[in-house]
Amino acid sequence: MPALLKEQEKLFLDEINLNVPGTVLNKFLTLIRESGSVDEKLAVDFLISYLEEWQVTYKVHEPELYVSIPKRAYLKTTSPFAKKFNAKTPAFSAITGHQTVSGELSYVATDFVVEEEQNISKKIVLTEGYPTPEKVQQLTVLGARALVFINPGETIHEGICTPIWGAPDLDNYNTEPPIAVLAVNKSDGEELKEWVAKGNVTADCQTHLEQGWKACPIVDAFIEGTEEPDKYVLLHGHLDSWHEGIGDNATGNAALLEMIRIFQKNKDKLKRSIRVAIWTGHSTGSYGGSTWFADQFGLEIEQNCIAQINCKSPGCRWATSYECMTWTSEAEDFCKEVIKDAVGQKSKGSRPLRTGDYSFNNIGVTSYFMLSSTIPEVALQKKGYYSVGGCGGNIEWHTEQDLMHVADLDILTKDIKVYLVGVLRAVNSSIHPFNFAATAKEFKDTLQFYQRQAGKHFDFGLSMQEADNLEQELLMFYKGMERLRELPATASEVQRANAKLRKLARILIPINFSRMGKYRHDPALNVPALPDLAPAGEFEQLQEGSHEHTVLKTHLKRGENRVASAIREARELVNRP
Repeated sequence: MPALLKEQEKLFLDEINLNVPGTVLNKFLTLIRESGSVDEKLAVDFLISYLEEWQVTYKVHEPELYVSIPKRAYLKTTSPFAKKFNAKTPAFSAITGHQTVSGELSYVATDFVVEEEQNISKKIVLTEGYPTPEKVQQLTVLGARALVFINPGETIHEGICTPIWGAPDLDNYNTEPPIAVLAVNKSDGEELKEWVAKGNVTADCQTHLEQGWKACPIVDAFIEGTEEPDKYVLLHGHLDSWHEGIGDNATGNAALLEMIRIFQKNKDKLKRSIRVAIWTGHSTGSYGGSTWFADQFGLEIEQNCIAQINCKSPGCRWATSYECMTWTSEAEDFCKEVIKDAVGQKSKGSRPLRTGDYSFNNIGVTSYFMLSSTIPEVALQKKGYYSVGGCGGNIEWHTEQDLMHVADLDILTKDIKVYLVGVLRAVNSSIHPFNFAATAKEFKDTLQFYQRQAGKHFDFGLSMQEADNLEQELLMFYKGMERLRELPATASEVQRANAKLRKLARILIPINFSRMGKYRHDPALNVPALPDLAPAGEFEQLQEGSHEHTVLKTHLKRGENRVASAIREARELVNRP
């Protein structure tokens, strides 16, 4: 890395000051930032007052987002005893209103292995965990009348249960959960399980939510670079919260505002631009704000966005580990080096899950970070904490207890350093610092895994050969670009090379993270690697020569055609003069 860039990084890091982040946290502690609410608008006004003071170019968009606001839930056993239990309902549960849903309680274990003799049709199903879209969908298909989830702790966590990512369209609007969904805490759930084991427990339940289209503000700030101002890194995080939401995501907003201040003050040192988006509709809109942004600016993002970086739950207490990070394969080496150089720590990362405002996979945008630092695994086990989706691993996540004690300003400073360096290197490296040979290697590993699953029933040789060829050609491609790394971003050779790298992302990321294709949003369900080929593991459940067996082979052939075609397109691009 050029010495000048290191010197510039130190200048940026030395600028970090906690005055603004501290003010943000104190202000947000007084605001329940529910999507479309007065408090959310007050939070936006508070943030943009700083942007105006710092003379940052910004817009506030006010799209109509489809949101679901849980209000209250009711759960009462009616026999063999009458008892009311504390319950919550997740966003996008079916709304019963005052119409009571009644039925027999039936328990289904976490993995949803329903025994053949166990009939859950038209029963209120009691099960473990969070009411995720996958679980809700699976049990709905099995005929449940309503669902009651037993959360893993003594506080009930808020959540979302719809499989629709963002606003519905004609392809998916009828897939909202059709039944009531509720959640109870661990001790109440265990009591219910004990009674169900004895047999013939009946219950009544209700769910009350406000659901519909609401105008919600989205802050869109732009800090213009000096050499390629039209090209930018998209840095973002969500504004809306469950309750006060200090660790999820007031700390993220505090970090974003401080980074905006630093980048704006030093914008003369930025080669390319930084676009900072602060979404609403994350929690009660199923990532509605980022999805609207991807829809509204999709063509422009495709043309100009270098990478997207999610800032969620930085600066939470005890969160000293960077071993639960998230990044796409081409960014892995880059991210590890960023974290090591910024805070002197080793890191580990994994394939991004279908969550956390990763609304740009269909467009094909390199992505890194989703959650920030987390509590080390040993400390989690010592504390007896279960897995949560934010707050650095603190179990106050998505509860009324996510208050100021969850934040740690020293850890927030470290996390801001990681984000600052991660953004700065992406905008200032002459050649985009992402290695798509690693993506090709991931494809090869995925294909080998699927081949082992498929065995003799399907041959992935075509796509494996294409992926191997792409990896070798990319290694040569990157070797040839070494001489360009010292040239300015405006050099024509540099711009041609970077255009190829952005195009590689647009080709390779969608086939690895999307079934739906460009500009369509996959459901909020798990998306396995190379998803068109993931059903390869189903052969062992099918009789060879059966109708289902042949259907699966047909599906995989069509999927392999898509994968092989995309890889060939990438190879042609790499080999183009």
